[in-house]
Amino acid sequence: MISVLKAYPTAPKLLALVAALPLIRAGLAGNVNLEAAPRDAVGPQFSTQIGPILQKNCLACHSAAAKMGGLVMESYDSLMKGGAHGAVIVPGKADESRLIQMLEGRIQPRMPFNSDPLPEADISTITAWINAGALGPAPGAAGGSATAAGGTTLAPLAIPDIKPQVPVVSPVASVRFSPDGKLLAVGSYQEVRLIDPISDAPGGAPAESQHVIATLTGHADYVRSLAFSPDGKLLAAAGGPCQQSGEIKIWDVTSHSLVRTMQGHKDCIYSVAWSPDGKLLASGSYDRSVKLWDASTGAELKTLQDHIDAVFAVAFSPDGKRLASASQDRTVKIWDVATGQRLYTLSDASDGLTSLAYSPSGDEIAAAGYDKTIYVWRLGDNDGHLVQSLIADEDSILALVWSPDGKTVITSSADGSIRFRDAASLNPERVIDHQPDWVETLGMSPDGKLLAAGRYDGSLSVYRAANAETVRTAAVPQSRGATESK
Repeated sequence: MISVLKAYPTAPKLLALVAALPLIRAGLAGNVNLEAAPRDAVGPQFSTQIGPILQKNCLACHSAAAKMGGLVMESYDSLMKGGAHGAVIVPGKADESRLIQMLEGRIQPRMPFNSDPLPEADISTITAWINAGALGPAPGAAGGSATAAGGTTLAPLAIPDIKPQVPVVSPVASVRFSPDGKLLAVGSYQEVRLIDPISDAPGGAPAESQHVIATLTGHADYVRSLAFSPDGKLLAAAGGPCQQSGEIKIWDVTSHSLVRTMQGHKDCIYSVAWSPDGKLLASGSYDRSVKLWDASTGAELKTLQDHIDAVFAVAFSPDGKRLASASQDRTVKIWDVATGQRLYTLSDASDGLTSLAYSPSGDEIAAAGYDKTIYVWRLGDNDGHLVQSLIADEDSILALVWSPDGKTVITSSADGSIRFRDAASLNPERVIDHQPDWVETLGMSPDGKLLAAGRYDGSLSVYRAANAETVRTAAVPQSRGATESK
């Protein structure tokens, strides 16, 4: 009997021995080769029960790309290594395992982060698996070591490609003026339009196609952010399919030809910025990371990781030495561009931040988001302090720009308004209200005379900033990606 027990892969708890008794009896009868028994034959199986739970609920934060808390759950081996706080699983002792403590909320923040708690049935399954010894899959089974023969790592669940049944109008997701102010780039679903912001198109073209100089197509998903190179010769258009990848396409503005496509994020990109010297691109993604790219080659240079939620906005300081990033985690982080090191964090916001902008002088930064509040910080070399904050709108603030002369901060809100405020006091100066839909994006011309506003309903307006007079309004064409139902 002792030799049989030694031959069987034992677990630390008596529960594992009790569960193994049928196998032991069968082994004594000569019916089972105990040496060949799968590692996860005792208790819930990692391959078929635990792995799918982790894949569905945990990989968004704990993939090799995101690596929140230093913990990676893409395989059994990486899970058992633990994270920045050490082991998350104590085999045989679920109650002492950090994973269970965070799933149950005994350690904050409760996991999954910013999501509904895991169902009790799933927590019970993981608890039973740990108490049974937290055994892994057999070599070659899903979720095993990536180095094992035939072993594979867990991957995020595939997202079905569901096509619309009828033609749809795409929201305007991004707008940006060229450095000379003669072009307005408009990002929507799978395309960018280059528009003359003032002159009418000849020939009496229909309203939705007027003023379009070129249409740049082939993007994988919404173009959520745009950035012109400082010399105006190139345009970076960023987006990508959610929960799959980030994408940046670089376009030649004169020839309207694609220069290169850059990929590297594990989720869609919400913001892209070009450094003042034209050498770098920065991107912020829903995967919680910020990346720096070589603008001339498209090579990925650095990944900046410290946010614990989606990064919605990035911006270079006017001198190009600092990079700011704003996140759903309610913080703005200031980074040293040369080293990629985080210098400090501004954490006064009470909810997620959707947008930010440096003052033209570079000594202040403004950010706003879901708590309806504008925050303005004075920036130092090693710290920053809040100098102004104001509950500015009646609903979430969706976009924010700082005028080139430094005198005005402009916001758009889910309350259906665009507001102009004195930058020093944040006192309101004028408002363009009764917007037909959410103004998701704002862009200001380099001379500060024009303001572009792109809306969720696909419409675009260009205003004179001095008096809010409408220069023109146009609509985004119907999406080419729409298909009829079959």
